[in-house]
Amino acid sequence: MNVRLAWSAAVAAVCLSGCAARTLPTVELRFYETPAESKPKERIREDVIMNATLIGDAGLRYMKPTELLKAAETGSNRGDPQKLMRAARSLVPGNGVVLLGTVRSASSGGGNANLAIYSLALACERTDLDQSGDLRGCKGYVLRATRTWPAEVYALQEATVSLISEGGTAHGRLRAKSEPGAFKAEVEGEFAASIVELGSGGVASDSGK
Repeated sequence: MNVRLAWSAAVAAVCLSGCAARTLPTVELRFYETPAESKPKERIREDVIMNATLIGDAGLRYMKPTELLKAAETGSNRGDPQKLMRAARSLVPGNGVVLLGTVRSASSGGGNANLAIYSLALACERTDLDQSGDLRGCKGYVLRATRTWPAEVYALQEATVSLISEGGTAHGRLRAKSEPGAFKAEVEGEFAASIVELGSGGVASDSGK
């Protein structure tokens, strides 16, 4: 091996070692059953890498779980999971910032039959996404959908999001809980996100299909 090839191999080895040592940001999703007279029972727990996007000058078309479920109706007292996912990512022009996150998971059993798709959507107050800081006034929902109906949709309260802007991308930390009810969801962890403006073409991809 000549000197140039040996040097290239050494550089590649160092790069691979560093990439392997770096921990990818993950988000923990927890879903509970909360009976009125007993302790909450954990139903689902997932540690996932969330594909996220921060969209400026935008708002969510649907803000309540009931609105999402109605948008997913098929006319036969049932809903369509794909229509629900599209509705969960529907945006309108606005003065705020929207955080969208999507995750596919087959850890509950593997294979397409057990595939679950999680979608997170938060509408927050206007802020400069080129600056690091906290997003304020964040409200929205998290949902879990499989290939069969029904799906689960939870309105999120007490959502806090902190961002470190890195020029076109951001590293963030998220914590949110759903509103009280017979079932609840909690979301907590770190994520990496691309930053775009509504209408720039950066949110055209539909990773939840």
